[in-house]
Amino acid sequence: MKKIKLSVIFSLILFFMATTGNAADSAGITYTVSFPEAQAHYADVEMKITGLKQNTLELKMPVWTPGSYLIREFERNIETLTVTANGKEITTTKTRKNIWQLNTTGITDLTVKYRVYAFEISVRTSFIDAKHGFLSSPDIFIYPGNMLHAPSTIHIIPYKGWTSVSTSLEKVNGDSFTRYSPNYDILFDSPIEVGNPGTFLVLM
Repeated sequence: MKKIKLSVIFSLILFFMATTGNAADSAGITYTVSFPEAQAHYADVEMKITGLKQNTLELKMPVWTPGSYLIREFERNIETLTVTANGKEITTTKTRKNIWQLNTTGITDLTVKYRVYAFEISVRTSFIDAKHGFLSSPDIFIYPGNMLHAPSTIHIIPYKGWTSVSTSLEKVNGDSFTRYSPNYDILFDSPIEVGNPGTFLVLM
């Protein structure tokens, strides 16, 4: 009897892992980052997720950053988060300080929009002004739950006068303002500097 129960439990675990993995593998994730109010230290982020195959989805803001063991409060800089699908806004429920949950039954594609306040100079936080933007990825990019291994594409729309992007993320079709990350570990370990050649940020 115990062997049968263990076998059933093990099978259910494998089924759940396979289902979760397939849902994540089939999803496409694209970010667009713009700076309409760079002088006020804001970035606007639009995240589009396509190919969803699940009834609920969690949107998560990291509470960590590479190279640091501190618990981070990045979600405190998130403003005006909205989610839409099929032209209608979807209700989100904040279940934890850094997690928003939503019902995605019957939804395959959705768009998440939010604004990030970035005005802290350090190697692990973002800083934006009219001269340039230093994006420390963990405090800029919300990620879908159970999809840390999923690839994503990041498109940068520069503020007026900004002409370059510097990051270790590879270009897409030779476009410096469009970058690709094979998973979130690499994305969160890849800061992005947007501005002009010769503009340097002193990190303290």
